[in-house]
Amino acid sequence: AAVGAALVAGPMMAAQAAPTVYGHFHMSLDRYDNGKDATSAGSTERGVMNSNSSRFGIKGDEDLGGGLKAIYQVESGVFAADEGTSGFGNTLRNTYVGFTGSSWGTVKLGRHDTPVKDLGRAIDQFNEEVGDARNITGNAGTFDQRINNMVRYDSPAFSGVKFALQYSTPEVSTATRNVSGNVTFAQGPLYVGLGYETHAFNVSSKKDEKDIRLVGKYSMGDLVLSLLYETMDDLAGTSGADRKVLGLGGGFKMANNLLKLHYYKVDKLDGQATENGAKMWALGVDHNFSKTTKVYA
Repeated sequence: AAVGAALVAGPMMAAQAAPTVYGHFHMSLDRYDNGKDATSAGSTERGVMNSNSSRFGIKGDEDLGGGLKAIYQVESGVFAADEGTSGFGNTLRNTYVGFTGSSWGTVKLGRHDTPVKDLGRAIDQFNEEVGDARNITGNAGTFDQRINNMVRYDSPAFSGVKFALQYSTPEVSTATRNVSGNVTFAQGPLYVGLGYETHAFNVSSKKDEKDIRLVGKYSMGDLVLSLLYETMDDLAGTSGADRKVLGLGGGFKMANNLLKLHYYKVDKLDGQATENGAKMWALGVDHNFSKTTKVYA
């Protein structure tokens, strides 16, 4: 049995809305310094020009009647404006085809961020900048992924409550199976989300690794406060390989400026003698010229 979605080129194109071309360009000049002299072995003291997840894409929809639409999106990553390199290749970001309706939600098939990753992105004031919370959360990206071969459902809002569920289909018998979901509540100044994700390795000697992520954000006028708590179990399929993350953040708006700060801490991986925990402070200021253009430090 097969369930699928497709948008067919040709005569049907006349019934579709014109596609939207969009993009996001983000350049920064960064300086790295790990405290070692620039001439010493292992030194990271240097200045670097970075293109931070700069990207472009095409998206659109077709009205099917009765409140139902077919939707599609193709988004390319690794658009390195600093070096002039680009290409679709294996760099596609959220790319999918599906259906959406205001009364029953949205279904997407393709490649997409997980619902657990979405929770972290919703509260991170340093998204795609130096100080990004993903330096600490998700066990080095394990639970902040964009998943291939997935089907995802996002519900409509019920009095501010929404949920999302995503499943990836393993293409070979030994492939990892990913299941991720979240429940969020957004109303007025309050946003709260709870997510759960599991990776089944289909190897008898490995346990399923799991993640539970709780986030919250509250706005009090010009002040915004955020919280993240995450607990991960049986990482890489190893029984007892557990760790936790705690993150606190805040931002304060002054006219077109945003002062922002957050602190994240991950504890040592259980069962290891080596101290491999970490702490991160990030401090920044944004200046918005418009809804689409800003500079920051």
